[in-house]
Formats: sequence, C-alpha cells, structure tokens
Amino acid sequence: MPISQPTGRDSFYHCHMPDQPDFSANAIVGSLGRRSIQSALYVVDIVVFILHAFRGSGGRRGLFNKATYQAAIAQIIFTGIDALPAITLLGLAVGAAVTTQLIRVMQVVGNQNDLINVLTQVVALELAPLFSAIIVIGRSGSAVTVDLGNMSLHREVDGLALLGINVQDFFITPRLVGITVSQLILAVYFAVLAVVGGVCFSALLLSFSYFRFLVEIPLAFDPLALIGFVLKNLMFGLIIGATACYHGLRVSVSPTEVPQETQRAIVNSMVLIFLLDGLMAVTLP
Repeated sequence: MPISQPTGRDSFYHCHMPDQPDFSANAIVGSLGRRSIQSALYVVDIVVFILHAFRGSGGRRGLFNKATYQAAIAQIIFTGIDALPAITLLGLAVGAAVTTQLIRVMQVVGNQNDLINVLTQVVALELAPLFSAIIVIGRSGSAVTVDLGNMSLHREVDGLALLGINVQDFFITPRLVGITVSQLILAVYFAVLAVVGGVCFSALLLSFSYFRFLVEIPLAFDPLALIGFVLKNLMFGLIIGATACYHGLRVSVSPTEVPQETQRAIVNSMVLIFLLDGLMAVTLP
C-alpha cells in the first residue's frame, strides 16, 4: 500500500520543519573533534603567518627600509605612547585595589619573604603582561584589523601588490614589530606602577615601614623569571599583531566583514594569550 504524502498545510509544516539537534554521543564527540582540529589549524595559520612576515625582512628591503622603519615607529607611538594614559590609570588602580590588599593579607597569614614573592610573581610577572595585553588588544589590535580590513575591502592591498610593493614589508612586519615592542614596554611600565603604587598606598594608609619594600622587591626578582617575562610579552605582542593582521586581510567582498573579523581577532587574541600564559605558567619554573 503506498504511503500518502503530506498535502496542504501539513506539507508546509513538513517542508519547513527545522532539523532537530543531535545530542547523541557520536555527534558530540564529532563536533568536539572538528572544533579541536579547526583550532589547531588556526594556530598553525597564525604561526606560519608570523614566520612569513619576518622572512627576508633583513637588509634594505625589510625593516631597515626607510618606509618600513617609519611605519614601525608610527605603530610604536600609537600602540605604546598613546596607550600610556590608560595603562597609567589601570596600573594605579591595580596597585590600590590588588597590591594593597595582598600586602594587608600577607602581613597576617605570611612573612615578609612570602609577601615579596607574591608581589613579584603575581602582580609584576603575571598580572602586568595580561592587563597590558588586554589594553593593546582593545586599542591597537582592533584598530589594525579595521585598517587592513578596509584596505582589503577597497582593493588597496591588491593595487599595491600590482605595483610591485611588498605588502608584508610595508603593512604586516612593521605592525608586528611595533605591537611587540610596545607590549613589552607597557608591561614593564604597568608592573612598576602596580607594585610601587601599591606599596606607596599601603605605606600611606597602614604603616610607613612598608616603604622598605621599594628597595627589597627589585632585589627579589629571579633572572630566569625576568627572561620568561620578556619572552612572554614578546610572544603576546606577536600573537596580538599577527591575529589582527591575519583577520584584517581576510576581509574580501562585504563591509559587514570588517566588524565580524575585528570581533574574531579580539576574541581569538585573548584566548590565545590566556592559553599561552597558562602553558608558560605550567612549564616554566
């Protein structure tokens, strides 16, 4: 006996019925696997993008070219110097809110050595790179993505390539260098403000004897920890700059792609730096 087909209103609902989501174990495992593979490939793309940007960047053709050098300096000014007011305000706020509380708590539950270790390891070496990176992502990462996205949208990048101008040397590498150098400088500046500001606040509010920490804290830094601090910030800067440029160049046909790629660049940059920070915290002594 033939099976009757739905007609009329039943046919309309049958044709427009959305597919029910599959919550079976195989579907969940498959979805997680696909997302994991996509994430791994994305990281590979970013690494290859960074390596390609610095390939052949030496000599007069690369960073020592006058135009490229000026672009790198301009990026440092925009990312580093122009961000000093925001970094100053945030560093003093962290010093007043976090460092002061840590000093007060550690004076009760620990000794002086424990307090100094907490201030150096947590505030200076951990919080400073993360907070600085967040500021750089919000200001410079988004701006670079929008700038390159609009250039790609209006075919300016293709036009320069047709004229024989190397886009990597003039638009990618200077931005990577400028953001990386600025990230390191801002992190050092933030660490000094957060630690020194917190100690001064504590000395003024609690006891003037806390001023002695201004002499003892710089002597407590481990040279290996300082090397890890420098490497971490350099990697943070490369990730922020490469992610911003990568997503900016992905804009192709529609103006709506610019805010979409900017959002992806911001989110992916934050995820990558937090993952890298956690990985370095686990692996490095």
